[in-house]
Amino acid sequence: MKLGVYSLVTPDYKVDEAAELVAGIGYEGIEWTVDYPNAVWDGVSKWHISSDDLEASAAAACAAAKRNRLVVPSLGTRCNCFDTEGIQHCMAAAKLAGAPAIRVMAPSYDGHMPFGDLLEKGKAAYERIEQMARDSGVLALVELHHGLISASASGTRRLIEGRDPDRVAAMFDPGNMIQEGMENWRMAIEILGPYLRHVHVKNGRWVRDSSGKWGHERVSLADGFVNWKQVIDALKSAGYEGFLDIEDFRGGYACKPVGITTRDKLQEDYDYLAALI
Repeated sequence: MKLGVYSLVTPDYKVDEAAELVAGIGYEGIEWTVDYPNAVWDGVSKWHISSDDLEASAAAACAAAKRNRLVVPSLGTRCNCFDTEGIQHCMAAAKLAGAPAIRVMAPSYDGHMPFGDLLEKGKAAYERIEQMARDSGVLALVELHHGLISASASGTRRLIEGRDPDRVAAMFDPGNMIQEGMENWRMAIEILGPYLRHVHVKNGRWVRDSSGKWGHERVSLADGFVNWKQVIDALKSAGYEGFLDIEDFRGGYACKPVGITTRDKLQEDYDYLAALI
């Protein structure tokens, strides 16, 4: 397995700075963020790759990775599976950035559409996306994410069953599963089977505030509800050799971290994971 960083957790670093930071710590890859609003460094830019200047920003991100001898395993996009035009643009960006895959989010569930209807609509969308992936040569990754019908490994497999796993596959995210969709880690990996192609790494736990209300908080890889040793042992047993990309939001989401620096966070995460793999 190889260690990488999802650049969404380097919000206070521009493209060149982020690549230098990640490579300097010892990571082998960087998963560039695409089209999130209001990058911290100027409050305006759409992060490290932007559709406002797609070709130029994707090429610059690719060049920064190459200068620092980093692999770009995927692009972290906000594309929804029903956004055909956005997916096409992001697949084009992936080609320019040297990335073999992009994230394409599953449908969200809010109760307005019955689950069965939403599932069928989502399955039809990923059938179309499979052809787009075949045409472009860029893999579409479905993230296990709370609030979506892909929250669990079982739900994700049900959504993309029958698709070519070289065209449509899954991004395993145990940290998200703490919030929704938790299954036995080894069983979840077995359920995903050939569709498991990428992994995000973070940790969290449920806590009560002073009023007794339950909420979720991000914590260090060692302190949360995800037992990363168990997860990595299960990944090894399954023969997984891909990237483990850090998505550690301690200190805040998409903002300059409070209470810990980006550098210190990524160094701590690297040391912790390197000891396990």
